[in-house]
Amino acid sequence: MTIPIMLTDTFYWITSALHQSPLLMTAIDIVLKSIAVLIPFALIDALFGAKLNNTSRHLLWLNALLCLAILPWLPALLSLRPDVFGGGQSAAASAWFELTVSSQQTPASNPFNAATVLLTAYLTPVFLMLARLLFALQISRNIFNNAVPIRHHDTTDLLARLRKQLAITRRVNLRVSDRIESPVSFGLLRPTIIVPVQARDWTASIMTDVLLHELCHIKRLDWLTTVMAHVLGCVFWMNPLVWLAVKRLREESEHSCDTAVLNSGRSDTDYAESLLGVATLCIQARRNTGRSHALMQTMLDQNTLKTRISRVLEENKMQASEMQKQIRKTIACLLMLSAGVLGVLGATQVLSAQEQRDPPATRAAGDEEMLPLHNEQPLYPRSAAEAGIEGWVHVRFTVNAAGSIDENSLAVVDAEPADTFNNSALAAARKFRFKPRIRGGEAVAVPDVQYVFRYKLQADPADLLDSANPATSTD
Repeated sequence: MTIPIMLTDTFYWITSALHQSPLLMTAIDIVLKSIAVLIPFALIDALFGAKLNNTSRHLLWLNALLCLAILPWLPALLSLRPDVFGGGQSAAASAWFELTVSSQQTPASNPFNAATVLLTAYLTPVFLMLARLLFALQISRNIFNNAVPIRHHDTTDLLARLRKQLAITRRVNLRVSDRIESPVSFGLLRPTIIVPVQARDWTASIMTDVLLHELCHIKRLDWLTTVMAHVLGCVFWMNPLVWLAVKRLREESEHSCDTAVLNSGRSDTDYAESLLGVATLCIQARRNTGRSHALMQTMLDQNTLKTRISRVLEENKMQASEMQKQIRKTIACLLMLSAGVLGVLGATQVLSAQEQRDPPATRAAGDEEMLPLHNEQPLYPRSAAEAGIEGWVHVRFTVNAAGSIDENSLAVVDAEPADTFNNSALAAARKFRFKPRIRGGEAVAVPDVQYVFRYKLQADPADLLDSANPATSTD
C-alpha cells in the first residue's frame, strides 16, 4: 500500500503546484507541445530521410527547430489574426473562477511550496546551460583575439577567389591558432575562419577544400542556426527530441557543405582524401588539447568522419536541376507540415487557456483576454479545520489595467457558513495578479471578476487541477 499512497501524494503535490502557479502550467504546457512538434519531423527523417539529399535533410531539422522557436510566441501570433467573421468587439465580460482549498495543503507562505520547487527545478538547468553558452561565446572571442592573421599572398588570394566563386559579399577573416585542433568558422556579420597550426603542412588541394567547406558554412549562416539550436536546447532541455534535433542539424550541416564542395567542381576522391588528410594531421592535436568548442562550426568530428567520407564516395551525385527541384518540394511540404502542426497546437492552447462562451472571432485583432498569473493559495482556518467545517466563499472584485486587484472593489458576495472563511478568501484575493485584458492595444480594467473559494477538509486532486483554469466566463 505504500507505493500507491506515495503516487497519490506525488500527484496531489504536482496538481497543487499547477494550481498555485499558472506560469508553471504554461511552461509545462509548452514543453509537452514541443514534443508534439518534433515527433512528425523525427518520423519523416526515419521513414524518408534516406531518399532525401543532404540539403533537404538539413532543411527538415532546421524547420523543426524554427517551429520550436515559434511555439512560445504562438498565442500572441494567433491573436493578430484578422476578424474573419467581421464581428465587432464584444462587450466586456466578467470572468468567473473557482478554486479549491484543502486543509491538507501546504500554506502559501511556505517559501518551499510545490510550485517554487518545480519552477526552480526547471529554471536552474536552463540558466546553467545558458551561462555555459555565454562562456563558449567568450572562449570563441578569446581564440579569435589570440589567433594570428594569415597574410600569405597565395592563401589570401585563394580565399578571395573562392569567396567570389560562392558569391559571399561579407568580408571573411582568415587566421591560424594553436588553440584549435580542426578548422573552424564562426561569426555572422564579420565571419572568421581559423585553421590549426598544422595547416602549414597542408597541400594546396587540402587548403582549397578546407576553405571551400568553411565558406559554405558561412554562406548558409550555419553558425547562426547552431547558436539558435543550442539556445532552444537550453530552454527545452527536458525534451529528449530537442537534443536529437540539435545533433541531427549539426550533422546534416556538415553533409550539406560536403555536397556543396563537390557541386563546386571538386573531385569526390580528392575531397575524401582531404578530409582524411586533415583528420590525420589534426588527430594528435586533439589528443593533446582535448578541447571542443560547441559554438564553432568544426570541420572534423571523429564520430562522424567515417560516415561523411562514405557518403562522399558512395552517394550518387544529383544533377543540379534535380537537386533544386527536390529542395523546392521539400520546402513546400515542410511549410504545410509546420502550418498544420502549429495551427493545431495553437488552437488547442487558446481554447484551453480561455474556455470562453463568446467565440474568439468576436474580439478585434490584437485584443487579448485577461488571464491569471498568480493565484495566492488561501489558508484553511485552523479553527474550522479542527471543528471539521467545510464551506465556500463567493468574492467579487475589479482587476485594474495593471493586473492588480482594486482594493475598494473587493467584497464578499455570499458565503456558507457566513463569516467562517471570509477573511481567508479576502486575504488571498488581495495578492492575485493577472495578465491585463487588452482592448484596442491598451490594457483596460475588468470589473465584476468573481471567484468561488471552496474549502474542503480533503480535496480531490482532480479538483485542484480543474481549478487552475477559469470555470466559465459570463456576461
